[in-house]
Amino acid sequence: MKEIKVTRRNFLKGITALGGFSIVGISGLELWPDTAEASQAEELYVRLETMKAFTDTIIPGPTSDPEGSVGGVEAGALEVLYDPFYGVEPFIGLLSFSLNLTGLWWYGKLFKDLDLRQRTAIVLFKDNHALIKLIYQQAENLVKLAFYGAIINDLGTEYISFPGPVVGYHDYSFDKKFAHERTEDGNLP
Repeated sequence: MKEIKVTRRNFLKGITALGGFSIVGISGLELWPDTAEASQAEELYVRLETMKAFTDTIIPGPTSDPEGSVGGVEAGALEVLYDPFYGVEPFIGLLSFSLNLTGLWWYGKLFKDLDLRQRTAIVLFKDNHALIKLIYQQAENLVKLAFYGAIINDLGTEYISFPGPVVGYHDYSFDKKFAHERTEDGNLP
């Protein structure tokens, strides 16, 4: 296991950032109940925008790709990430928080406000060194699955020129007939 050295300054900086986030979260939700809905809506908006930026980082789309090709967002990767079937949905808040905290620490901006190069550096760091490495890898795999697997739409498979489903097979192979009888609908079994 690789030992990570943390300086006192970085440790205190991280603890201060975590404390600030927890104070803001507690004060916004418990002390002022009139703004609780607004704070929650804003948090959900930032979380969604962070996940859009994460998806765009894994497979860049028109906003990040110089050629303007389709990316993970257009292929429906957000719908796959938020689908409870795949098991990442309960951890999206933690993933978003971690990405935003690292973005604030490294560049002074939220993850969604960074450029592609900066976001890629954070995702590579998180994918290799994070304590929640499994969540990052699962989320990254789901983005790729949505794009290359055509779960929501076929924009990704069209982009890589996948020919699509096979419409049928020939009745013969190597000039030898394998089946002689036909099914009720007229096809060979």
